[in-house]
Amino acid sequence: MAIPCHLLKACGNFIFAAQGSSIHSLNSALEHISTWKYPVKQGDEPSGQTTEPRDSPALEGPPTKRRKVEDGQESASNGHAIDSANGQGKTKSVDKYAHPAYEKPFIQGLYATTDGRHLVAITGSDKTIWVFEHDGAGNLKQLSQRAMPKRPCSLALTRDNRTILSADKFGDVYALPLISSSPGATTTANTSHPTPTPPPLSRSATPSLPPKPQANELTVHTKRNLRALENQKISLTRKAQQQQESQQQQQTTQPQFEHILLLGHVSMLTAICVGTERVEEEADGAIREREREYIITADRDEHIRVSRGMPQAHVIEGFCLGHEEFVSRLCVGPGGRQEILVSGGGDDDLFVWDWATGRLLSRAGVLEHVKRVMRESVGKVAVTRLLGCRWKGRTCVFVVVERVPAVFLYELLEDNTLQHRETVPLPGNVLDVEVIELPGAAQRLLVAVDCSFSTDEPEKSTSSLIVLDKQEAAWQQTKVENLPAGGDINVSEDELQKILYTTESLRKLSDFD
Repeated sequence: MAIPCHLLKACGNFIFAAQGSSIHSLNSALEHISTWKYPVKQGDEPSGQTTEPRDSPALEGPPTKRRKVEDGQESASNGHAIDSANGQGKTKSVDKYAHPAYEKPFIQGLYATTDGRHLVAITGSDKTIWVFEHDGAGNLKQLSQRAMPKRPCSLALTRDNRTILSADKFGDVYALPLISSSPGATTTANTSHPTPTPPPLSRSATPSLPPKPQANELTVHTKRNLRALENQKISLTRKAQQQQESQQQQQTTQPQFEHILLLGHVSMLTAICVGTERVEEEADGAIREREREYIITADRDEHIRVSRGMPQAHVIEGFCLGHEEFVSRLCVGPGGRQEILVSGGGDDDLFVWDWATGRLLSRAGVLEHVKRVMRESVGKVAVTRLLGCRWKGRTCVFVVVERVPAVFLYELLEDNTLQHRETVPLPGNVLDVEVIELPGAAQRLLVAVDCSFSTDEPEKSTSSLIVLDKQEAAWQQTKVENLPAGGDINVSEDELQKILYTTESLRKLSDFD
């Protein structure tokens, strides 16, 4: 089963759509321009493993357990399948994407700079952040790939488009330069997996010499003591070698590029964004206004934290407290209103905050509108996308809920309340939504839809992009059919469910569940 387009990102007059491990670029007329594919070489292994040269002898150690691939075949440790039916031991190549032990390099995040010159992506299985340069014509050039210590779950870009803020599932936020100057992080199309040069050992990490025994062969006069002295020397030498190997292994596992730990939560981070506030400061005897940045983070434990921007990110300014379930999405400054934060997650409502003071301004129901769309009874919701923008002259927020075949349109009023305006039903579960800006201030809505569960659609239309045009009181739906068919990853139906629908798994099980 092919993976549908599941992430959308507008970048000027172009749209980038992630499908599996590929990124398609489209123009404003939704014509396909180019496709970037994950640079996997034939015979590569999953991240964290090394591939042994075919002509080199096997390394010492216990043999790798063989995995059965299909009837009459079993997978050998070198990545090939041995045909045991003919008994001749002939090998045939195995598609690594079809191997059940291989975790797909699935794109889990797509972000763009405000000037539209760069695109940033996350691949989950290898914990890698990718940076691309956009040439302004819809073509992407890969600039760098950087494997983080822990798997990133959300990214944000500072206002100057120079720094990436990476929030991971262990509760830490790292800062990385957008354009990496490290040779170990920069890649080209021909060198997709460069080997970074380890930095020199610091003074504190210099391996210590093994302590010398006080006795020697001249001071020992019995055979028993001589054997004990030899055993002592062997033991000390082994300890020194183990210590040196441990330090070398620790060096190779640490990222060899510039990254700074900014702040941390005690829970899994789920979302991060950057807010700005205008403040007055006295300088040279005059009072001037400037914009101050803040880092807003959300976690699985219902917390929304407001921290200062770099370099004082360790200073906590306040919290936005009120959620009773996990917070999965944040939307700061919808429609240019920088003082407003909209949050959603596992609660029945959306929350509207004055994030600078931590004050809850209003709430808007989501569950009640989901119940009108779903035929079966629904007791919980999980918000997977909040898109704040100017839509038809109004400040609006588009809301996507996991496993719900509809997009919900809310308007942010002047009194800071969210009012539900429309529910747009679609033929499949909505995965993402993005606004397309057209010449003449016209706007259209592009929706990524998973139709694999629908019985009304033909088998060949299991995935699609749908364009929504507002025609007076009705929405006109048009499918985008000119994308490359199927993507580059085929998975089973169960794997597809685990890949696309992960937000509800953030919910904690109560004693009564």
